[in-house]
Amino acid sequence: MKKKYYITLITLIINLTGAYAQLDNIHYLPPLKQAGNNQAIQYQQVYFSTPETNSFSVSIYKGTATTAIQVITGLSKGNPKTYNPGNGDNNITLVTNSNTGIVLSNSGLRFESSGGEKFYVNYRGRSQSQAASLTCKGQAALGTDFRWGGIPNRGVSSGRISTSIGIIASEDNTEVVIVPKDVNCEFRLGNNADGLTLNTITQTLNKGQSFVLEAIPSETSANIAGWIGSSITSTKPIAVSLGGLNFGVGNSQSRDAGIDQIVPTNKLGKEYVFIRGKGANQSEFPVIVAYQNDTDIYVGGVLLGTINDGEYLEIPGSNYSSTLPGGNMFVETSKEVYAYQCLSGQNKINTVGMNFIAPLNCLLPSVLDEIPKIDKIASSSSGESAVTIIASTSTPDANIQLTDGNGAVTLPASSPVTGTTDWKTFYKTGLVGEVKVSSTGPIAVGTFMRYGSHAGLAGYFSGFDTAPVVDVQILGSGCFNGGVITEMSGTFDAYQWFKDGVAISGENTNSYTPTEIGDYYVDVTKGTCTYSSNIESLYYCGAEVLVTLEDVTDPILEGDPEVFNVTVKNLSITSITNIVVSTNIHPNFQIISASSSKGSWASSNWSIGALSPGESVSLSINTNSLVGIEGGVFTSTVTSTQDQTDNNFELDDTTEDTTIIDGEVGLEYDGVFNDDGDGVSEEGETITFTFTIYNNGETSLSNIVLTDPFLGGVLSGSYSGDTNNDAVLDVGEVWGLT
Repeated sequence: MKKKYYITLITLIINLTGAYAQLDNIHYLPPLKQAGNNQAIQYQQVYFSTPETNSFSVSIYKGTATTAIQVITGLSKGNPKTYNPGNGDNNITLVTNSNTGIVLSNSGLRFESSGGEKFYVNYRGRSQSQAASLTCKGQAALGTDFRWGGIPNRGVSSGRISTSIGIIASEDNTEVVIVPKDVNCEFRLGNNADGLTLNTITQTLNKGQSFVLEAIPSETSANIAGWIGSSITSTKPIAVSLGGLNFGVGNSQSRDAGIDQIVPTNKLGKEYVFIRGKGANQSEFPVIVAYQNDTDIYVGGVLLGTINDGEYLEIPGSNYSSTLPGGNMFVETSKEVYAYQCLSGQNKINTVGMNFIAPLNCLLPSVLDEIPKIDKIASSSSGESAVTIIASTSTPDANIQLTDGNGAVTLPASSPVTGTTDWKTFYKTGLVGEVKVSSTGPIAVGTFMRYGSHAGLAGYFSGFDTAPVVDVQILGSGCFNGGVITEMSGTFDAYQWFKDGVAISGENTNSYTPTEIGDYYVDVTKGTCTYSSNIESLYYCGAEVLVTLEDVTDPILEGDPEVFNVTVKNLSITSITNIVVSTNIHPNFQIISASSSKGSWASSNWSIGALSPGESVSLSINTNSLVGIEGGVFTSTVTSTQDQTDNNFELDDTTEDTTIIDGEVGLEYDGVFNDDGDGVSEEGETITFTFTIYNNGETSLSNIVLTDPFLGGVLSGSYSGDTNNDAVLDVGEVWGLT
């Protein structure tokens, strides 16, 4: 029996950002933008380290230059190196206003080793009260499909709050297309803080050229979070860095810096674990960003929500297992997602930071060698330096060894990880110099540092460089019929294909030719580890709009409410435009209201607009069935139109029959005067009313209530004739109330 092993990839941050280091021979560092010079970062250094015992050189290239601006020599294990790109807005790592929103040829950095040796690159920067860290992901950062993500920037400190994204090209003639999720976003163009308001931003970059966007929340409310989920695609591989310089989680002057480098969509996963820092729930929460429609998000096994491509979900910090530092949260999703974490180094909202979280990975190495200068932040000493270690529970504590610049370090006893029996954690402070962690089993290692009482940063030295990329692509026609789905990443020991989450019997090779449309992925096995690939949705080559109508409750009793749901989904590989659905709800249902997930509904017409491939939308129509009608079956229908001709490969369900049960109640009453014989009802005399209630309908009735405003509202008393004594008025039954 094969067991799935997973490793959590978590950084406990003191104040600011975390990253996942990549051991590679080439690294890219795109520039970013801070709101004002030195407001987030002033002093900066790039740190280099390696496990290689033989020394080698690293060449540093700026922008499109083919000649290195500097060569770092003598890099080897135990001999980390640094590079200073300059202070503040140096137009290399951080650009000025005038260099924002335009193509740059002299910004951004590329690092290459002399002989293919692998090394780590970690950027660290600080100002008086802020600090940040970004660890380059090596060639794992390169890709052609990304989504902008991060923490909503709710800070209000004018001139100090900003969110940015930096892109650098690895090849010539690379067309980059950015589609903001919120069309109301406004980005900087030179000295004009809201000069870019296009719904689509397109730039062509050559190798080494870069492009930076900045969104300032004070320009428009859309800039608070409207950039989250924006599509970033390219014709050739690019690297993307992002974050807030600065950002805030509260509607106040609180702020701090948080940046990271992300990976493309084909290197994401579906299972994540978060560990909270030292803050309250307001500053301790994950943010999940989808790049596929119908992405379900589960927290601790409970469905929290479903989001579509480009949408995001903040998971409240109350979902952590504890309010103390180290509390765990498991997040699982039905499709691959970007996972970000907002966390804090202190119980203050002005010490927030951001981590880009790597998915769970069971192929992590047993040695991390080495973390450079763990007690230094841009040449200054940190106030606190520590590591977090995640290790397999099958590895004895004594087999996990930690050393720093002073030699062997004694680890505390391990702590269990909430929600799993496979992993345990360690946390150790007071470290200096170069750090090494070794084990006889898989481990993940994170670091954090603090500068003064406010600024801090974190880094991670396990993650995307060890996780296998299980990439499936649709080849052939690229659609149904004729598309072939193939695993492109490499050779694995075993394969199992799935359609819509169900295993396909006998399909155990690296490719599969589908017989129908659906969502497909493959599980691959390497040794004892099993991984799921990305999900590829196979749709029709021609236009196909699937429309369904259904009632929520059937049958219903006359007078009861009824809800009609209309669903429209684009099952083709191209967008469908100008979709309008006309609803014809039977007149025996009185329409009360309607709400839709997209578009608008008026006068029985639902104007949807355009649907992208795979996009699904819904409309709910709330009605009340009329009282006094005879029972029967009543038919409602919908029809749809669009710019394209629907091929009707799939059978629409546009007719819904709803059964209404006749619930007729008969009522008679008689009044008797208890008078003194003169036939006149006088003051003080009693009048006795007798009510007779009978069921002339087609079904039993319950909750019978008689009211009369002249007799004091609800009439109380016991009903005679309730033969079953069950308070249910059965068909043909007669009740009396005196």
